[in-house]
Order: sequence, then C-alpha cells, then structure tokens
Amino acid sequence: MKVFVQKVWLFCLTLLLCSAWYLPKGADAADFSQAQLKLMSTFVSNFTELGLMNFDIKKGSSGKVRHLGGDPSNPELILFGIMHNYVNNFKSRIKPCPTQGCVHGPRVIDAKYVVESVKKYFDINLKNPRVKQSDQPYYFDGKLYHFADTDGEFVYYAEVKQATQKGGIVRMTGDIYNADDKNDRPFTFVATAKPYKWNGKDTWAILSLRTTKR
Repeated sequence: MKVFVQKVWLFCLTLLLCSAWYLPKGADAADFSQAQLKLMSTFVSNFTELGLMNFDIKKGSSGKVRHLGGDPSNPELILFGIMHNYVNNFKSRIKPCPTQGCVHGPRVIDAKYVVESVKKYFDINLKNPRVKQSDQPYYFDGKLYHFADTDGEFVYYAEVKQATQKGGIVRMTGDIYNADDKNDRPFTFVATAKPYKWNGKDTWAILSLRTTKR
C-alpha cells in the first residue's frame, strides 16, 4: 500500500511539473529576451516615427492624447496607413499620381495597403476608407489615396528597455530618442499592446502610447 501511495504521489508531482513547464509565458507576467525587446522597439517606433506620441485606441481624447480607434473610419487611422507606407514602403507601394495635373497631390497609394497596415498594427478593420478630413489632406478616388509629399522633420524612435505581461496585455517602457542622435532622448514612454498574430507570425497590436518629457 505504501509503495502504491508513493507512486501516486510521484505521478501527481510529475503532472504538476509538466503543467508548470508548458504554462504559456505571460499568463500573469513575463520576462522578455533582449531580442524580443528589440522587436518591441521596432514595433513602437512605427508610431513614434510618424509623430504619434500620445494616443489611446479605445478611450476618447484628453488633453494631448489622440483618440485613434473608437471609430473604425477615423481619419487618423487612414493617415497612419498612408504615412507608414510612405516612410517604410516608398519604393514598393507609393506611386506617382496617374492623373494629369495631380490636383490632389503628386503621390498615390492603393487603399488595400492602407487597410492592411491599419489591421497589422492596430487590429482594426477600416470600415469607411472614404473619410477625407485629417490634419494632412488626402483624397480617395475609390481605389487610390492621393496625397502630397511631406517636409523633412525630426524623426524619433523608441527603445523598449523593459516589458511585462499581465492579463493578456503587454506593458512596454523605455526612451524616445532622436533618429539622428541616439543620445538625444527627450522623452520616456509607456506603451500597451496585446499579443497578436499577423500572417501567422507573433506580433502585437497597439492599445495605447503615452510619452512624458524628461
């Protein structure tokens, strides 16, 4: 009988250890590798390089915080999709305006790329791609967005120094630095995102970003 109890106890202990071994990291908290922090830095930089420093995709705007996601037709989401591709996919996705005179600007991008970028980084499906009002004018002709070139401005990137995960939300903190001078770090930031799969790959969808001046 004693041997039987010992075997049962060992079996239960083995099950417990196996459960702990296979428990997905981040169920309550997570330690991220330097490689993962670097990927997070690139992820957050997709927003900071466009000047999107303070926003929340679910809550209304407050002060300098921009409201991006409550309305899937929000023009700022469309502008993100346009400018993200302008900065990162200029040669492959940005084309010269095919219309003579180009009254709406010399550049165009197919709307499918704008929709794709918004889905990739926000996990939001654009419902009204025809919205035209925004800080930077653009025009939608039913297939293409027409817009003007942008002037060169300071570009800022993000460096994620620490990240934790709890309740399915990843919290990333770090510095905002000048792309031309990595020692110029005028802001710190806190970003939240949810783990997300895009085209079968693990990534994140942004939820909020807050920056604070040093």
